[in-house]
Amino acid sequence: MPEDHITKEKIISASQERFFKEGFSKISVDEIATDLAMSKKTFYKFFTSKEDLTQQIMERFMGNVRTNVERILLSNLSAVEKLSEVITMIATNASHLMPVFGQDIKKHIPHLWKSIEDFRRQRISEVFARLIKQGIDEGAIRPDLNGRVFLMSVLGAIERIMQPDVLVHESFSVSDALKEILGLFFRGGLTQKGRDQFEQLQKS
Repeated sequence: MPEDHITKEKIISASQERFFKEGFSKISVDEIATDLAMSKKTFYKFFTSKEDLTQQIMERFMGNVRTNVERILLSNLSAVEKLSEVITMIATNASHLMPVFGQDIKKHIPHLWKSIEDFRRQRISEVFARLIKQGIDEGAIRPDLNGRVFLMSVLGAIERIMQPDVLVHESFSVSDALKEILGLFFRGGLTQKGRDQFEQLQKS
């Protein structure tokens, strides 16, 4: 692997860890360079600014989410098992971003926040549409479920809870909130067979 690629990945990985914990607005390029024992000149060889670095961190993050979601969808698991895994993954990823890092992005790089929201909306719509169809075919999701209304309701609830300025004033974690929201929605859309499967997975 070329040395430049290794150096760039090192900057992205180390910065992502700090940004997710502390946000990025209060962390300077000087601090990033010092943490990695490199010069600012080396940093600017790969990134035009701290905002550029943040953009690339999120592009990689969303790429990983896309890959992991597709892995779940292509597996041999039942629809309910896939739903459970997707819910867990969404909650875990959201907990990395919220509320500190998300608040920073929304305030300082609004176009990036918009792209994150668009990505979340599109992926959730695509994933849940596929799993609803699979679940109906397996007899785990009610065949009379209005998929469009269901998806719009889920997205509305998730978008509300995923606002960093909302989460910063609440005592619950984004992970707990998302699991509760999605659990409530899916229990309502499942058949008895599906609810039994879902409850069993929640216990395990």
